[in-house]
Amino acid sequence: MTILFHVTLMTMLRHFEGVLLALAERGHRVRVALPNRRPDLQPPPSLAGHPSISFVSAPYRGDAWAHPIHEMRTLRDYMRYLDARYDDAPKLRTRALRKMVAAVSCEHQSHLSAHCPYCQERLIDDQVGRMMLAFRKDGRRNLASLFTLMEETIPSDATVEAFLRAERPDVVLVTPLINFGSYQADYVKSARALGIPVGFPVFSWDNLSNKGLIHVVPDRVFVWNSRQRLEAVKMHHVPVDRVVVTGAPRFDDFFQMTPQQSREEFCAAVGLDPARPIVAYLCSSEFVSSREVEFVRRWIEALRADKALRECGILIRPHPREQKPWRKFSAPPGVAVAFPRALNSDRTLFDSVFHSAAVVGLNTSAELEAGIVGRPVFTVLAGDHAEGQQGTIHFQYLLKERGGFVEVAPDFETHRRQLAAAVRGDYDSAAIRDFIERFLRPHGRTQPATPLLVNAIEDFVRSAIAPQRADAYQT
Repeated sequence: MTILFHVTLMTMLRHFEGVLLALAERGHRVRVALPNRRPDLQPPPSLAGHPSISFVSAPYRGDAWAHPIHEMRTLRDYMRYLDARYDDAPKLRTRALRKMVAAVSCEHQSHLSAHCPYCQERLIDDQVGRMMLAFRKDGRRNLASLFTLMEETIPSDATVEAFLRAERPDVVLVTPLINFGSYQADYVKSARALGIPVGFPVFSWDNLSNKGLIHVVPDRVFVWNSRQRLEAVKMHHVPVDRVVVTGAPRFDDFFQMTPQQSREEFCAAVGLDPARPIVAYLCSSEFVSSREVEFVRRWIEALRADKALRECGILIRPHPREQKPWRKFSAPPGVAVAFPRALNSDRTLFDSVFHSAAVVGLNTSAELEAGIVGRPVFTVLAGDHAEGQQGTIHFQYLLKERGGFVEVAPDFETHRRQLAAAVRGDYDSAAIRDFIERFLRPHGRTQPATPLLVNAIEDFVRSAIAPQRADAYQT
């Protein structure tokens, strides 16, 4: 079987490295398709050196529809954020508006501004965009239906079809698919026009709720858990019989990790006292907080003001993409910064969490790795320091009060109390384990997700009914 795996960036392969290797080891031919392959971004060595895995440059849509369809999709993506479910997610709504403005202005602008005709106050971005909420709900629904009809009416692209004919895949897989105005929808459209089965393995835990829409529905959508299945059906109108729950393959290696260093060796390496408990702070992306260094300084002061916590070692792990601000950080006594070595979770993250008594973060997927290790995780509402914390939907998914395992505090006083209890060992380890199983390995904690996804892909291709494929590759 020949599998064409289309991704937008080489770095995204890190979440599917094990899946692609497993497909290749089962005798399948894997072709990784990327646009504008950058020479400075190399594939993982295990993929680059495998005889059954190869790489090919993939074209963009090449007809007169190329730019108009991008504009239309971005407008449609923005429309989803006018739904009431995003009323408490202003950060997401503003980002969507800026993406839309950039698309319709050919990247010349990314902001909207106007003046109130009554008071002359200047309105910016979402304040302007929210004027669309003044339209009746059925009016917005009709507009969304119009965009859907336009998508269905616009034909498949000849350039993409020619590429697929040349590649002759038995199945096309695309991810992440939900970027704003995603051109990957053209690969779904063209694959379906040619009768080639097409599937979408979801890239991350937040993608279905905080990015764009699935503009052209694939034949299969492979999700992590029941929550993502509901998102696919309710938010993206994917028929429920097209959604398959496999678990999250990206965490399989982390589930198998053990500590590389003893506590004494680890503490000596980072410069902390092994006799004192450690609290790890896992940083978030810039989208979540552009002022996290400032927030962490306040957080450290709050901990040091508490008798039960002032002697704890504090270990800060910057987000892999946001290391530069931390290079200038002057760590006070008893505080260390451990820089990640890779974009994905690695053994340095495992050791940092394993040797910590508790973990703190604003809104980051690394909280899931902490849960895998079994450590209690806490967050404190950061307000203006982290607009991408409460201002997103997926932030709620991990909270204990919503069925998750992360304990949230409205202020530092409550946070210190929660954290002090955890450092003493007072937390519900069974609840952490249960959530991690439901969210990452819904088929059982000991069942890796990678073979389940591989099996699901193989089953999907075997069962696909595509009578027109016999003629699809004819030139």
